[in-house]
Amino acid sequence: MKVLIADDEYLICELIKKMICWEELGLEFTGFAHNGQELLQKIQEHRPAIVITDISMPVMDGIELIRQTRYLNIPCRFIIVSGYKQFEYAHNALKYAVDDYILKPISETELNQALKKILEELRQHPVSGSEDLCAVHTEHPGKSFFLKRIIWEIQDSSITLDHVTEEYGIDFKPGLFRILCIKLDFDNQGADNPDHMGSLNKKLISMFHEDLADLCYQTLSCVEDNTICFGVNYPVMADIRFQACLTEFYQKAYNLLDMFAGLKITIGAGAAYSEVSSFSRSYKDATDALYYRILAGCGQILFWEKTAPVPHLSREEKEAYLHQFRKAVESVHFADFMATLNQLFFKPKHLFPLFDVISMMQDICQMLIHMDISLEQGDLSLDYLSTQIHYAIDNALSLEALKAAVAEPVSYIFENIHKAVQAQNARPVRTVLRYIEEHYADSIRLEDAALLVSLSPAYLSNIFKKETGENFVDYLNSYRIEHAKTKLKDSNLSVNEISYSVGFQDARYFSKLFKKYVGITPKDYRKIYS
Repeated sequence: MKVLIADDEYLICELIKKMICWEELGLEFTGFAHNGQELLQKIQEHRPAIVITDISMPVMDGIELIRQTRYLNIPCRFIIVSGYKQFEYAHNALKYAVDDYILKPISETELNQALKKILEELRQHPVSGSEDLCAVHTEHPGKSFFLKRIIWEIQDSSITLDHVTEEYGIDFKPGLFRILCIKLDFDNQGADNPDHMGSLNKKLISMFHEDLADLCYQTLSCVEDNTICFGVNYPVMADIRFQACLTEFYQKAYNLLDMFAGLKITIGAGAAYSEVSSFSRSYKDATDALYYRILAGCGQILFWEKTAPVPHLSREEKEAYLHQFRKAVESVHFADFMATLNQLFFKPKHLFPLFDVISMMQDICQMLIHMDISLEQGDLSLDYLSTQIHYAIDNALSLEALKAAVAEPVSYIFENIHKAVQAQNARPVRTVLRYIEEHYADSIRLEDAALLVSLSPAYLSNIFKKETGENFVDYLNSYRIEHAKTKLKDSNLSVNEISYSVGFQDARYFSKLFKKYVGITPKDYRKIYS
């Protein structure tokens, strides 16, 4: 499937192109465009399946471009790239069925996930040129975007429902606002099947809308990192009924998933608030309720307001732990890192500060990302491994799994850093070894070798011994003695001449050293082996 990329900055176009997993997704690069008019011409010419475009473009902006493309009935999907300050333009694109919105700076993971989602929909719902593109979507894309992004932009309690309705085109009513997060977990995590998970998520979203839409003024849904999120707005008087309907939905979902061995469904229900600006608070409640399944077990509805209080570390305790973690990360000392981690996880379950620990693990991810090192070429990047840590945290079903979520990647990272350091140290040592091979007959000092590789004598001496097992002088003397042994056996040179030829200026010292290394004098060695 063809993809067009558009931005008025050439380097951003190139960046987007490099980020896309072309072969893995089965996509074909069609070209760049640097203004709206050029992009419209290329869309008409190439008929791409997907267009990735900045919302703010010269000649013709992204909104007008999408409007004209829809007017021409060209069946292509759009991913909008927008800067933070351009949010006021973004909601204008909702009515034109934009598939996704990505904020700058662009995340490689988010971009490829958006493309993957579009491809899955296209394969399930092939679109002909005459078909209404909006019919492909089961939900107005603006609602999904609102749930993913906008709830974090409207946290000011002074924001009114009328303002939200006018600005984002979603007709909320006075009542309660609540977020629900649904997570599917495998007891045997190795059995996780991404293909099944995607189709099951879509089935659950459809079931939820069927079962609860009539009760709610608005029902919004999206899928983020394999977690289904619902935002609901319903009457205050319907709260008890809503909880009952949610329980019925859970039972239906449980029965649906029963055919998959080991698959459990957990619903994290955030608290219900009376202001639309509190959607973000309810979202945090819901995600924390999902994390609570690590302590309470999965396969149930966890209402945030009904969960048992979780202990918290004091500010001083948390700062002390973070200091120890930071020190271990900066020094790349895995034993110290694990000692701190074990100390933290030693607390019994009923006293375990779950949310503080998860927060610290996320801080550790940031520490790793900002380490001023890179792993050896061909290995996994720190950014990728950090993403894997977040994934493992989100999918942990026990304290042991939560601990392993950070311990295993950190062990991998530290091991590769040590390998990289060893390889880096080995390079100057190899240079010095070659120098000894070529110049052993000359006067060689540690200071001369250190100057050759631009290191201090003390540091070179340290890494030389680590790499060879011998200090510099012992290695040099041993190398010279080995060449002297060969000449004693194979030449007629005198002991004095051999001494000078292998780099010793004093024949007596040479003889004394030869006996120390070989066990007999040079003359006796010649008698035995010549």
